[in-house]
Amino acid sequence: MKITRADKILIACLFALNIFLFAQVDLGNRAGSWVVIEVNHKEVERLPLSQNRIVHVTGPIGETEVEIKDGKARVLKSPCNKKLCIKSGYIQYADRFAACLPNRVVVRVLGGAHRGIDAVLS
Repeated sequence: MKITRADKILIACLFALNIFLFAQVDLGNRAGSWVVIEVNHKEVERLPLSQNRIVHVTGPIGETEVEIKDGKARVLKSPCNKKLCIKSGYIQYADRFAACLPNRVVVRVLGGAHRGIDAVLS
């Protein structure tokens, strides 16, 4: 099978589109300013992302430890079994979150301008 001129143009256009889409995804990463910690859908802490500290919050199955360090936040310790919240690592961009679902703890990073709702789960 021979590659025609039209095939080469199509490949070049798709390649250019791919680069454009990756650039758009990267532009959506705005630095966060605040860390909001919620337990059972209730805000229990709102802290500046610029202030290094460790926060302890208590959920239904125990205590969760959240670390804020160098403009990033993460779940440091949690009483849940699988530790997926810890494995998710640091979050630093606006509208990103880490959650310990068994303990009902959510750590969110907020920026200056909130983008709105991405999805609704019921």
